[in-house]
Amino acid sequence: MVARDAILKFRPGIQVTAYHANVLDTEFNVDFFKQFNVVLNGLDNLVGRRHVNRLCLAAGVPLVDSGTTGFLGQVTVHVKGKTECYECQPKPAPKVYPVCTITNTPSKFVHCIVWAKEMLFAKLFGDINQENDLNVHSIDDSSSSANTHSVFECRPNEDIEHYGRRIYDHVFGYNIEVALSNEDMWKNRNKPRPTYIRDILPFEEIQQGKNGDKVSKDDQPSSVSAMASLGLKNPQEVWSLKENTKLFLESLKLFLLKRPKDIGNLIFDKDDQLALEFVSTAANIRASSFGIPLHSLFEAKGIAGNIVHAVATTNAIIAGLVVIEATKVLQNEMKSCRMTYCLEHPSRKLLLMPFEPSEPSKSCYVCSGARMTLEVNTKGSRLKDFLDKIVKAKLGMHFPLIMHGAALLYEEGDDLEDDMVANYIENLDKVLCELPSPITGGTIITVEDFLQELTCMINIKQREEFDGEEEPDGMVLYGWTPESANKEVRGNDASPSKVSQTATQDMDEDDSLAHR
Repeated sequence: MVARDAILKFRPGIQVTAYHANVLDTEFNVDFFKQFNVVLNGLDNLVGRRHVNRLCLAAGVPLVDSGTTGFLGQVTVHVKGKTECYECQPKPAPKVYPVCTITNTPSKFVHCIVWAKEMLFAKLFGDINQENDLNVHSIDDSSSSANTHSVFECRPNEDIEHYGRRIYDHVFGYNIEVALSNEDMWKNRNKPRPTYIRDILPFEEIQQGKNGDKVSKDDQPSSVSAMASLGLKNPQEVWSLKENTKLFLESLKLFLLKRPKDIGNLIFDKDDQLALEFVSTAANIRASSFGIPLHSLFEAKGIAGNIVHAVATTNAIIAGLVVIEATKVLQNEMKSCRMTYCLEHPSRKLLLMPFEPSEPSKSCYVCSGARMTLEVNTKGSRLKDFLDKIVKAKLGMHFPLIMHGAALLYEEGDDLEDDMVANYIENLDKVLCELPSPITGGTIITVEDFLQELTCMINIKQREEFDGEEEPDGMVLYGWTPESANKEVRGNDASPSKVSQTATQDMDEDDSLAHR
């Protein structure tokens, strides 16, 4: 919508159709993409960019992809059969932190952010049946047979303020005391300090602003922002532990009062102000316990959302290069198209580094159909594990179909019969080797996504054991990241593959031209 308005200001007679929607929606299928002569991509996440790449390949439409992150940026041209596709070059995997570090021994603020959004936020507001490494029994849960979710649920007739204090004392006090009970863990580390609400806010101060002994759900707060509710205005200010505590309690209360219908299916979104306030304050309180410097809400948002803040000049340069390359494509001047990377290269004294597009990689499973290999324990891994960790997370399929030979093991779609859906759901909980058509070492699986018109072949290799820290998925996929060691080196030790990996190290996760 914003781009449309900007275009019409200097070309008021041009026709522009704007869609305010998700590019992953089924309406934006291959036929939709076929109507264009060229596609200019400025998406702000890797999932969407991979999806558009596949639809452009299926539609036979050239793609000009772009992105920026701070002072870095790139514009790449992808034409089916002539140049490498967007996925021919390896993309950096999202940073994964060991669970033991997140839950017990955080040493950086990012560890506290991950704990706050992927564990505490998910436990309180996400799927209540999910597995979580937070301790399940509270200080006042004397019975070991207590419901495993009772700690994190607001109990019948429980005062909301009491619930907030109970959660606070449990996760910031009691859980840390449990961690301290393992003395061996702290022999070579500084011990954390348990934080309890009574030590931060006197009881009288907690009571301020309350109308009576309980907060009624009819007493709706004036804003869905805890900052606004408490009168805090500067998100770039580093708040004290007391202020973070007040904000934490206020944000939790506002979720319960203003957004009760959201609880149970929420996923953290950096653009959800209340969710950001909750995660930021929770991370700061935990950071305080572990002697880690506190951060502002502004800084916390950047860390939680993998944001590198925009530089206007970089965006302008990349936007100009996008138009130049798109013009070449429209004029069918493919030989003059260039992949251009915006980065500082001291030895060549260049800020813009153009290269001729490389040919499609023969090892790319997207545009060249290369077969992959999956090492997995077929006797212990379920079909659901394969679907979530490989098909969706690594292969980027959104409407997958999984087949073994002629046997259809799983499918997603809106037009499926109820009995078929029931069979597929039943298959998901089965171990691979116990499926109706057993998947064992030496077999081949076919995975398709009809929306993307993509088919992948995967060889299955049986493997019994995996390193829990280095291989947390319990399975390893080979062939989905192409080899680039044999790329031709051009100029002073700068090849397209090396530059691409440098320039897109961060921007492919959550920052691109469209995000500005």
